[in-house]
Amino acid sequence: MLNNKTELDRIARLAKLSVLANEADTLIADLDDIVKVAQSIDDVDLTGYDCSGDAASSELREDIAVESTPPEVILRSAAESRDGFFQAPNFHGVQVKS
Repeated sequence: MLNNKTELDRIARLAKLSVLANEADTLIADLDDIVKVAQSIDDVDLTGYDCSGDAASSELREDIAVESTPPEVILRSAAESRDGFFQAPNFHGVQVKS
């Protein structure tokens, strides 16, 4: 569980994010909720369920390389772009480090 600013700082550093001091408590609570939901998957009872029938055992279509749409064409629909990528608005006071 994410329960302190030290852990938040470590995650922010790994993700190359800046976290504003006044947003830290809210972000810690939000991330803690996300971790709790992810951990709840461990509580799912799979008794009687055959887990061996995954996608890897299914027949898949042939993998054929096709030409993709050029990035400059795709970025024409972007409200904002920077350095060939979509530019998204800031949220929760988190800023991406350049």
